[in-house]
Amino acid sequence: MKSLEKPQLGRPRSDDAHQAILQAALQLVSAQGFRAITVNQIAAHAGVGKMTLYRRWPNKAAVVMDALLELVGPETAFPSSARALDSIREQLGLQAKFFRSRYGRLIRSLLAESQFDEELATAFRERWIQPRRGGVIQVLKTAIQEGDLRSDIDLETTTDMLYGPLYYRLLLGTGTINTVFIDHLYRQFLAGHQVPRTKRTDDIEP
Repeated sequence: MKSLEKPQLGRPRSDDAHQAILQAALQLVSAQGFRAITVNQIAAHAGVGKMTLYRRWPNKAAVVMDALLELVGPETAFPSSARALDSIREQLGLQAKFFRSRYGRLIRSLLAESQFDEELATAFRERWIQPRRGGVIQVLKTAIQEGDLRSDIDLETTTDMLYGPLYYRLLLGTGTINTVFIDHLYRQFLAGHQVPRTKRTDDIEP
């Protein structure tokens, strides 16, 4: 007996609309800023009806955050490395490169607007900041387990010490977020948190 279901050819129309909306939101907010754009503008730029957008997202903040997470977020994911400590250094470099790009201006704009828009502030904190902090803390825990970082460090404070300076320079423009800055930041981090070579268990011969 033949199946009554027709084969799916290509991407579903709904997926095309989803991607078009995300692209439109990212383009508009990058060009005009979060406050200046509206849901109607995003829908029109994507070539869809306003209700198509509202069936997927409750408000402007939600669609902008999805655009940021799906289209931009993977660029700063932790890379795979032999040791967690190496992954931290590599990811700091990726974060610096990300902040130097046009997306750095986007993050700065969203952080500024979140001071006046509670929906955006909540979305940015819960969907962008907190998951990334969780990822950093997990890598720090792995570095402790591998014997490279002291076991008595405060993970939350250490996360702030590593990434707070990047956001500080991004928001206030007190200096360039370049390779030299990242190298200095990483060395300062190691100076206060790394286990001395003589005390590492993996260096002790049986």
